[in-house]
Amino acid sequence: MDNLEVKIREAELADLELIMAFISQKAEFDGVPNLLKATADKLQQTLFVESPLVRVLLAEVAGTAVGFAIFYASYSSLLAQPCLWLDDLFVQSQFRRFGVGTALLKSLAQIAESTNCGRIEWTVNTGNTPGIAFYQKQGARILENIRVCRIDGSAMAQLANK
Repeated sequence: MDNLEVKIREAELADLELIMAFISQKAEFDGVPNLLKATADKLQQTLFVESPLVRVLLAEVAGTAVGFAIFYASYSSLLAQPCLWLDDLFVQSQFRRFGVGTALLKSLAQIAESTNCGRIEWTVNTGNTPGIAFYQKQGARILENIRVCRIDGSAMAQLANK
């Protein structure tokens, strides 16, 4: 198989179970299935509302979805511009290396350009060597001097109630 003909489209409510399946597959790929708290109901309440804060792109090959990207708007005070945050990018293993991930990122870049975004950002697991190589091939710079900070669960509740 060479590069496949990939169609990218925005997800719709009818894709809810498919999105849930992709999120589950990504959690398995990342080695954190125990952290998966998403449900179809929770996704519906956040993705398919009148003004959703998050958008989902689906990658299809021959009419079958084989990957997805979840993203949302962010902002850079340094640039004084909106940005896009790519929360998840996942392509089923048998469709990797055939242009599916590139097609998803290209669509995301087109959205960023059309909305005057200054950049697209995301995280990648340091152990995901193939993913890092893929992102670098697409022109991404891996910023080694920045760390993800996270407050969640009981720490968030404790901080909120100080």
